[in-house]
Amino acid sequence: MADAEKSAASDGAIHLEVVTRTGLALRADVDEVQAPSVQGEFGVLHGHLPLLAALKSGVLSYRTKGTVKRAVIGPGFAEAGPDKVLVITEHFVDEDDIDPDATQEALDKARTALESLREEGVTKGARVDEQVSRIDWCEAQLAMVELWRPGHRAGTRGGESN
Repeated sequence: MADAEKSAASDGAIHLEVVTRTGLALRADVDEVQAPSVQGEFGVLHGHLPLLAALKSGVLSYRTKGTVKRAVIGPGFAEAGPDKVLVITEHFVDEDDIDPDATQEALDKARTALESLREEGVTKGARVDEQVSRIDWCEAQLAMVELWRPGHRAGTRGGESN
């Protein structure tokens, strides 16, 4: 067990790591993790039973000392245990790094590409799956921006009070 994991285990924290194909995107000791699985959202607290879950694009939230932070993740897998959560995902973007205009443009392009495929009679296969995945990724980012913008919804963004 690595030193950071031993420290997290000894103080009741969870060692959270998010890894993408480009490397480590996030490493933090947290009190709670919530992630979007293909079967619905799930949460992990210290002492959680072992869990392996397939993930869909959506909001990953984690709480440390009362501060909630969020990011958007793409499809992938999560492995949880009593004192560690490992997320292996296609994409990761912190809530503060989302560019709504660029994301909307990417969403429009993916929808147009999907519609073109359907007009060609292509309704299944890798090309359709790729566009659907892009649409899901963009929609998850835009939902993040909309749902947790400052002053909106009863929750907070980045741990800041409304």
